[in-house]
Amino acid sequence: MGKHTLEIEYDYDFVLIGISSHEKDYRFCWALNNKLKLELSKKDSLEIKGRKQATPSYFSFFTFDDQDQYTEYSVLANFSESKSLAASTENTLFGPAGKSRQDDQSENEFLIPEHKQMNYFFVVRGEMDDDEVEEMIQQIREIDIVLTAIRIDPKSLKSKQNLIF
Repeated sequence: MGKHTLEIEYDYDFVLIGISSHEKDYRFCWALNNKLKLELSKKDSLEIKGRKQATPSYFSFFTFDDQDQYTEYSVLANFSESKSLAASTENTLFGPAGKSRQDDQSENEFLIPEHKQMNYFFVVRGEMDDDEVEEMIQQIREIDIVLTAIRIDPKSLKSKQNLIF
């Protein structure tokens, strides 16, 4: 009997905006909600486990489904929650003794390693023309706590499979 393989082609037809901000995820989403008139709410963290990874990485995840406009908005943290926790306890009395930071890092410490400078990714699924996207990016840049916001082509990313949820 022959071996059969299933090939799945994912749809990367969504708007991806990389955002740099030093604020906590809940504070950033609150500001985004106020500026764009959204209702983003926290969901269970996105779990990603690489092939060579012993334990999965978890990424903060907020979402809002606008049923009137047939559009879904999501915010994902680029840094894994385990990396944030490890970094905060690293140099404390209760930090890991005798272990280097490299031992604690997982394969997926970043959701999208190609854009390590981005703190968050804003994903918009639904019909939007380029003018609407540019206007949204401009509104995001106007938020005081946002350092920068850029549009990213998800098809050009090596780790684009991490954006399928």
